[in-house]
Amino acid sequence: MIEEVRRSSGTLMKAHWHGEIAVRIIKPDPKTDPVKFLNLFKNQVFRLRKVRHEHLNLYTGVCIDSPKFAIVSNWIRGINLHEIIHIQNDSIQLNIAVQYAAQIAQAMSYLHEKSINHMSLRTTNIFVQNNRIILTDYGLVPLSKCFRVTDQPAIIAPRGWLSYLAPEIIRKLDPRNEETILQHTPQTDVYAFGTVWYELLFREFPYAKQPPEYIIWRAGNSIKQPLSSVHISKYAK
Repeated sequence: MIEEVRRSSGTLMKAHWHGEIAVRIIKPDPKTDPVKFLNLFKNQVFRLRKVRHEHLNLYTGVCIDSPKFAIVSNWIRGINLHEIIHIQNDSIQLNIAVQYAAQIAQAMSYLHEKSINHMSLRTTNIFVQNNRIILTDYGLVPLSKCFRVTDQPAIIAPRGWLSYLAPEIIRKLDPRNEETILQHTPQTDVYAFGTVWYELLFREFPYAKQPPEYIIWRAGNSIKQPLSSVHISKYAK
């Protein structure tokens, strides 16, 4: 039995093989050379195969049937932070938010020690299962884009995506060039972590209700979101 449950970096399927598993379908860009992508896929999987951490979802296998590729991982029964914060609009007590942030930081520190960047750290990829944080989709950005370029020219991206991008990445965005390579580093992961921390505290994205052009200009020029009007403890700020 296989069930398609959501779309993000590729298509995610819920399947059963000795229990419930998640199968992430990776669809290469049609313009990408098949041999080049196959080598990229193998290299990335090789780097991820030994990742073992209590706050990182375990990748358990791969499927290669070019041009079809998939990565198999544990199925998470919990709910992601995006749904908790932005859909259910649940408030998270400060002590719980600190606990979640600490667990996220532990997982990110582990990845960085292994020279692996998450590259897609955002609340849609952070799950809470049995009061424990689990990060998913780490290291997959080189295999699938989070955005697409249209003919307008324009960039189509998920809600809130710009808020996670560090200034050095935002400055590289080019709606006229679909081949733009975004250089992710441990520092850009740390910036994304700051956005997650902001969401945990304020239950909204930085620059909430502002148009994309405003976010690109402010963040691209390293102008921080002002916190003077935010009512929260100095400790949290």
